[in-house]
Amino acid sequence: MSEHPPQASLLVTTYELPRHLELVCAALERQSTHDFEVIFCDDGSGAETAGIIRAFQSKVPFRVKHVWQEHQGFRKCRILNEGLRQARAPVFIFLDGDCIPHRDYLRDHLEQQEPGRYLAGRRVELGERFSEWLTPERVRAGFFDRPRLRFLKSVLSGDSGYFQRTIRFSWEPLRRALKMDRVADLKGCNYSVPRSALEALNGFDEAYEGYGREDTDIELRLQNLGLRIKSMKGLALQYHVWHPRREFTPANDARLQELKSSGRVRCEKGWQTVPG
Repeated sequence: MSEHPPQASLLVTTYELPRHLELVCAALERQSTHDFEVIFCDDGSGAETAGIIRAFQSKVPFRVKHVWQEHQGFRKCRILNEGLRQARAPVFIFLDGDCIPHRDYLRDHLEQQEPGRYLAGRRVELGERFSEWLTPERVRAGFFDRPRLRFLKSVLSGDSGYFQRTIRFSWEPLRRALKMDRVADLKGCNYSVPRSALEALNGFDEAYEGYGREDTDIELRLQNLGLRIKSMKGLALQYHVWHPRREFTPANDARLQELKSSGRVRCEKGWQTVPG
């Protein structure tokens, strides 16, 4: 394994979805570039998740770190900041541990980097029945490399959603013609940011505890810093594995509203805060 810093640090958030994470790891094994490291940011999962990460680490040629904290409610921002402290690359790419990346996910994020921009992609929604059918072996065999009739049938049956998002569009004139160069906002499961920008923000705001709004907070502070969004529609494809949805935490709405009125860039308790 090379000792030089990789091009990208991939931060994967997870909490007690070991089957989903195993599918994600299967996809990461076959990425079309290996010039990245993976940092699993674990909000307190048990031994099964740790075993999956160890097995993955033994198979791949790139650096893998598992950062863990005791589970005391949803504290995604806190564990992401710990991941940032471990990261070595000039570009940070973010992926949720329930989203299977296309084999060109890392390559697309790296090749589309542009000064003054943060990159924002979208995801395909895999239905409950389709998600039950999936296995790591099917992922490793390249099921998600291209659009599939089986998935189209799942969409037509009402189980899954967004078949059009399984099609990769790399030719810029076609992307512009289809208006794929436009995207409304950032989704926390699929985006990338220059390291220097997140340093300026002081990372993630640990004042957000409980589910929701922490990703919007990051986007607003990136915009306050002067960065503009860049669409990754049709690139950096990913597939969200079904699970029951969480409820949003109402207190986080007030925190976000305060940010909107203040226009601030840095958070007080973030990357450079020593964990207590």
